[in-house]
Amino acid sequence: MPVEGPDLHRGDHHPQVGADILALPSSQLQRIALIRISQLTRGEIRGAPLEAMARHPDVSDCLKLYFDLSQNEHRVAGGQAPRWRIVYRLRDALSGPDARMLLQVVAVGARAASEVYQLAGTRLERQRIVRAPAPQESPAPAAAAPRQRSLVEAQRLAAERLRRAQSRRR
Repeated sequence: MPVEGPDLHRGDHHPQVGADILALPSSQLQRIALIRISQLTRGEIRGAPLEAMARHPDVSDCLKLYFDLSQNEHRVAGGQAPRWRIVYRLRDALSGPDARMLLQVVAVGARAASEVYQLAGTRLERQRIVRAPAPQESPAPAAAAPRQRSLVEAQRLAAERLRRAQSRRR
């Protein structure tokens, strides 16, 4: 029987992460979340970096790990993205005999409506990102700007063009 070495990271979590895991809708998802957190701590898997997102708290120093009932981390049944996320961050090691980096799980929750990212931002006491509009070089003349049309209007115009083209052929 192989002897496992020490974990790559020292594990830590926000005090409410246990409640996050228990709030998952099935015991199977709860078990998968615990397995994924254990794999992260051992260094067997790694999540993807989060980017700053408009209208969300800045958790760009964190990483996300996908999970769902399927073991495939990128797609589940029907080609959809996994519905659940683990948001965590790696922090510098503390001084002392245990010099491993600290892996801190911040939140576990649903991907839907960016719920887990909002939760992580709240727990890290982060502010929402406010992005200023991109600077414009020079305003384009009003005549050159394309007119935005509703879908109904665009469909009506396309049908009218088709009728004109067919009548020309006759």
